[in-house]
Amino acid sequence: MILTITLNPSMDFIYTTNHFQTGHLNRFKNPARVVGGKGINSGRTSAILGSDVIVTGVLAGMNGEHIAKLLETEKFISTFRFIGGETRNAITIMHDNNCHTELVEEGPHVSKSVEKEIVSDILAICQKYPLIQTICLSGSANTGNESFYAEVIQILKNELHPSVRILADISRHQLKNVLSATEKPFFIKPNIHEFSELISKEVHSKADVVENLDYQGLATIPLLMVSCGAEGAIVRYQGKIYDLTIPQIKLVNPTGSGDATVGGIAYGLDQRLPIEDTLKYGMACGIANAMETAVGFVQLENVEALLKEIKIKEMIIPK
Repeated sequence: MILTITLNPSMDFIYTTNHFQTGHLNRFKNPARVVGGKGINSGRTSAILGSDVIVTGVLAGMNGEHIAKLLETEKFISTFRFIGGETRNAITIMHDNNCHTELVEEGPHVSKSVEKEIVSDILAICQKYPLIQTICLSGSANTGNESFYAEVIQILKNELHPSVRILADISRHQLKNVLSATEKPFFIKPNIHEFSELISKEVHSKADVVENLDYQGLATIPLLMVSCGAEGAIVRYQGKIYDLTIPQIKLVNPTGSGDATVGGIAYGLDQRLPIEDTLKYGMACGIANAMETAVGFVQLENVEALLKEIKIKEMIIPK
């Protein structure tokens, strides 16, 4: 069973047009509407694949009430805490040959007291559902505490069985503080640009990624994936480095593909698949999401077809 945590969900609106002009009136057909947020997207993906999934986090205001009702129709269990404020909207405009422009609201503030309630909620859910073996901490935390996720991981490591794996799909200061903390997550997945920020060094290629996989706090992450866009990904696991290459597709909307990748990884871990198959599921879900207009959504038949086209090769690195 998988538990995902989303502290800043959104109501996503996806608009499509041939040409978008700033400073002018732009007319659109009605948008695709879907509930978003990184943990919700990854949880949706895992559930579509067949895992039992619980999604939790915080919602607020009328948007939050609307989202809560929509989540009841999905293939997972949803249990969210309501806080003050208003859950955000996120607008994606697809235009001009697969260019996409995003407008994302800030969302409700997570106070210190709410932080404690969130941790209590996570522990209570894990106690109620002892089959949870994979926990995904996903997305931004709209809090002044830049070490919040590091603190959550510390508490979960102390309170839960060592077999529970924590996946951290986070970025910027939250991720940097996680990497400098004593307790580390099982898995992180920066893209190549986020990886550059982490190591404070320009990274342009898979070869550059491989050279820097053991940078400071990265060395103690059991499963490290660096996504490299259309080139696939580089992964380090149990002392081995894997090069994943992916097929070319007709791109529809790449938003949420990283979330879907995490959902595929979580599914593979949940089903205790071999690492090679787990990685393939991650990549296949990321690609399948990019073939859809909706964010954080995959079609199972597309995933199954893509699994056959993803290549994985163990790299031999001279010592």
